[in-house]
Amino acid sequence: MERDELENYYAILGVPADADQETIKRAYRQLARRYHPDLAGPEGATQMKRINRAYAVLGDPQKRQQYDVVLRGVLDVRSGLLRPRRRPQRIDPQEELEFASLSIFSTRGPLRAGARLQTSLGVISALGSVQTKDNDLYIAAGTLDGQGAIWSVARSAQLAQFRTDPALTVESLRELRFSPHGELLAGWGRLGLHVWRTQSGSLLWSYPLQQRTVFDHYTLDLAFVEEGSVLQPPPDSTIDSFSLYLRLALPYQAEDPRTPRKVGVRATDVLLYQPGQGAAPQETLVCIEEEIEKRQFWAIRLRALSRDTRSLLTLSCGHSPGSQEEVIVVRRWDLTARTRFGNRPRPRIVTSVLAGACSDCAPPYAVTPDLQTVVFAARQERNRVRVQNLRAATYYDLAVGTLGGTSRLALSDDASWLAVAREDSEINEGVVELWSLRAGQLAQKLYHPWQISALHFADRRLLVALTDGTVQLWE
Repeated sequence: MERDELENYYAILGVPADADQETIKRAYRQLARRYHPDLAGPEGATQMKRINRAYAVLGDPQKRQQYDVVLRGVLDVRSGLLRPRRRPQRIDPQEELEFASLSIFSTRGPLRAGARLQTSLGVISALGSVQTKDNDLYIAAGTLDGQGAIWSVARSAQLAQFRTDPALTVESLRELRFSPHGELLAGWGRLGLHVWRTQSGSLLWSYPLQQRTVFDHYTLDLAFVEEGSVLQPPPDSTIDSFSLYLRLALPYQAEDPRTPRKVGVRATDVLLYQPGQGAAPQETLVCIEEEIEKRQFWAIRLRALSRDTRSLLTLSCGHSPGSQEEVIVVRRWDLTARTRFGNRPRPRIVTSVLAGACSDCAPPYAVTPDLQTVVFAARQERNRVRVQNLRAATYYDLAVGTLGGTSRLALSDDASWLAVAREDSEINEGVVELWSLRAGQLAQKLYHPWQISALHFADRRLLVALTDGTVQLWE
């Protein structure tokens, strides 16, 4: 960041550059009382965010030192600090408790600020969670450099750290998925898929994706399935105490190596893998869009597996009979279907609905675990989110405001709530809007001092990752 682009945090708090920590804290508290939305109304929200951002840096001696180096461009190497060390101040625990929640706040609504995880991971790009058998909540966070950590909320402790296979190209983790009871964690980006043991963080398996037509992380999906729910286990499978399988939905890869890779965007391979039983998954099913060869254009943009792995959702763009423009087609596949004669597995389409023009469809995407609701950005106007209900075969748009490339969406499991993070302006930076899909209206705004890097619903709780490495729980 250039010096002339750097915000002057001292000016925002109204303190001199040589102010001690007690002066900075006192100034912050006075401003917080004046601009907190509960006192100043919605108009104070923008100013409150700037105040929180300034205090988050100046209130931390180490961050303040780094900020001063950038701001002034000079570091006194003799002392290692930009100001003399001062004696530690006595802290009143009651006063700290009173102001602890001011940096993260919200308007009135169903969610309240809960636990906060302070990490040193850097920018978090993906979040995942699972409720364990002993009613604990495990949270996983992955980063832009392919690393991450796992926490236990009940124990308020970090369980393990993990990283992608160093033998593969280093890339950001864009999706994280736990096994049903939290024994394993899977994560992927565009180039590779990885599985780790939750308690140790050790890498169990990696699968390169370069040979697949993977345009982005949402063009594939993964779900864990327990032994008794496996649709068609490999005949030579050796079942052990682990009894967990991975069901993968990947872009189709033809057996003939001469087949153009672009064919992969028109069909889906559904693969089965048992951790610890070989280096590669075994193919079980192929979902081929009907009459592909007769279509001028067809491409699958989104793949999603149901939580029980018995269904597959594909969102495609292509020419439909009687339409002059490319349209969005959302399909739900039954992966348990079998042929009438021979009783062989043969996936079939059970739902197929149109969701508007392809020019309206853009990431980010979000899908419920039962595959009955899918949401995505309506690209043409760039200020709406389209909500597609497959059960009712209908869709509608929510006017949420401008959605840019850094926007984030998260959908609750029961499709009651939609969380939207937009970073298109100073006003929306660090703000999560909570929409009620049943009422079709904005229910609450959640304010944070830093930009939003990831969103994730853990049942009725919302996890928000900030660019300073913090994970905030709203419950």
